[in-house]
Amino acid sequence: MPHVNPTVDVVIPTYNRPLSAGRVASAVALQLDKGDMLYVVWQGSRKPAIEASGSVHVVRSAPAGLPAARNAGVRAGRGDIVLFLDDDVDVSAGLVAAHRGAYANPGVGAVAGSLDDPYFPSGESAIASYDEKTGRLLQNFCGKESGPTISVMGANMSFRRAALQEIGLFDENFLHNALLEEVDAAFRIRAAGYIIWYCCEAHVRHLREDRGGCRSDTRPAYLYHQFANTAYFAARHAPRQYRQSWFTFWKYRLEYETRKRVLWMRHDPVLVAAGAFGAFAGVVRFLLWGRTKKKRFTTETQRSQRREED
Repeated sequence: MPHVNPTVDVVIPTYNRPLSAGRVASAVALQLDKGDMLYVVWQGSRKPAIEASGSVHVVRSAPAGLPAARNAGVRAGRGDIVLFLDDDVDVSAGLVAAHRGAYANPGVGAVAGSLDDPYFPSGESAIASYDEKTGRLLQNFCGKESGPTISVMGANMSFRRAALQEIGLFDENFLHNALLEEVDAAFRIRAAGYIIWYCCEAHVRHLREDRGGCRSDTRPAYLYHQFANTAYFAARHAPRQYRQSWFTFWKYRLEYETRKRVLWMRHDPVLVAAGAFGAFAGVVRFLLWGRTKKKRFTTETQRSQRREED
């Protein structure tokens, strides 16, 4: 019986970057094989100028929200693998094929692609590291050697559709800039028993455009959502015995982020208030809506573990 390659759905969420999204979509479309599909999921007010065809689809997602846009792309497609790309990347030749090939191992549930990104720490050897005592996460997807890792980065990542459906897709309670939404999905993928694989051959260059996307917020708004999403993530993933150390670490982080002399004060009071209220809002969000999702995710993980034991 001939081997059949898994099909790939490429999903590009975009927010008010019509030209950039069109450029990325055109480049990726050239790499699609028979059965592959491309979904450009647009939010905001500026629809990308992309012509739909048999394998290229334009999907509307409203209100704006990155996890919701990702989920809209997943639900629109049927491919065995779902590859997510940011709308401000340069894709390398063989990107789609490299992601596809990484799933030859049936235990792989997600693949972290390689990125040229100015925010990656210089000299860091680990692909991704996570300190469960503080919640400090380092992402460094620019290594030259593939191997297992613990996380992914939204600009260039893929998931086995079955694994993504098993964990309930992306959590739409990560709002606005949605920081840590892909890390949350990666942690749930690993908790369900899957491997996350770093594939250095699946490469993009992350341009980090300052217009459009979620980086166009004012500083107070960005800080509010940064700490709201971080607190939401902490409420789900911080081990009970380390919650005090998480609080201490992020308190110091807020002090660092708001260090700016205003009159006699060493910290900008507007920024301090934005971060503090954001953290409070994130905890409240988890108590109101996140606990139900956490119970569902835990139940799905337990079912997966029972299937493996059987």
